[in-house]
Amino acid sequence: MKNIQNIVLGILSIAVIFLLFKQLSMSAISEETSGSKSPGTKKPITFKPDTGTTFGAVAFVNTDTLLSKFESFRKMRTSFEKRSAMAESEIGGRMRALEGEYMETQKKVQAGTMTETLIKDAEQTLMRKQQDLAQLREQKTGQLMEEEKNLSKKLNDQIFDYMQEYAPAHGFKYVLGYTRGGGILYAADSLDITESVLEGLNEKYRGK
Repeated sequence: MKNIQNIVLGILSIAVIFLLFKQLSMSAISEETSGSKSPGTKKPITFKPDTGTTFGAVAFVNTDTLLSKFESFRKMRTSFEKRSAMAESEIGGRMRALEGEYMETQKKVQAGTMTETLIKDAEQTLMRKQQDLAQLREQKTGQLMEEEKNLSKKLNDQIFDYMQEYAPAHGFKYVLGYTRGGGILYAADSLDITESVLEGLNEKYRGK
């Protein structure tokens, strides 16, 4: 389920980029229409700190912690892993049965108890079963990939929709997704709202 974490980080990053672009665009328009600067000169851009909340207008969520403790994700992961294990067990069982049938045929051939016609028929049967097994493996893999994709979308929708309510209610302009080894190199603990967001997400999930 590593892809889910990557997609969650991607959604948070896209939202931040969009908001930054919007804010910078509005600043540029304001500069162009102010008429306070003389022709041929450029006024330097000054970034002022935000003071929207006690945390500041920027906060972050630790996505590793969020995914490990968000009840909805844990339930989806458990269900997905169960179906994945069932598919693996089914394919493994058929593979072992095919191997057993092949070994049994080999013994008969070496013992000289099979005619050439029977050997050819056995070869064709084993080849057909091998092809069927390969198709089954491909089918199961495709189904699991599609299921993981749908689960990822469902999870991201839950988090994204909740943050549309949470962030404005707490005065945040940006909420970043943080994970160790990701794009954010440092995040102050005072800006960490993971537990608060996690509590709200779980309460909303249990209420459904």
